[in-house]
Amino acid sequence: VRLAGLDAEELSEPHGLAAKQRLADLTRGQITCQLTDVRSYRRYLATCYTAAGIDLAAAMVRSGLALDCARYSNGKYRSMEPMGAAGVLIQKPYCKQ
Repeated sequence: VRLAGLDAEELSEPHGLAAKQRLADLTRGQITCQLTDVRSYRRYLATCYTAAGIDLAAAMVRSGLALDCARYSNGKYRSMEPMGAAGVLIQKPYCKQ
């Protein structure tokens, strides 16, 4: 499953390991996912939530370790990006609208 609307750096990129660790911290415990009808790189896209109802993609974007992927979010998370995050993180070309 890929988080719908989320663009995080790959592990080989500067902030990839920090993003992985943040997501691991967020996913301790139970999570639930709502699958979309869209697939990306042979994986289902989903919006996933912690047991407390926190949207994982939103939390990752707010943390400054991921960007909104407009192709799959329609800009849902763009306003949550901390100031300057788009200038620091590497945005995937397919995520730009």
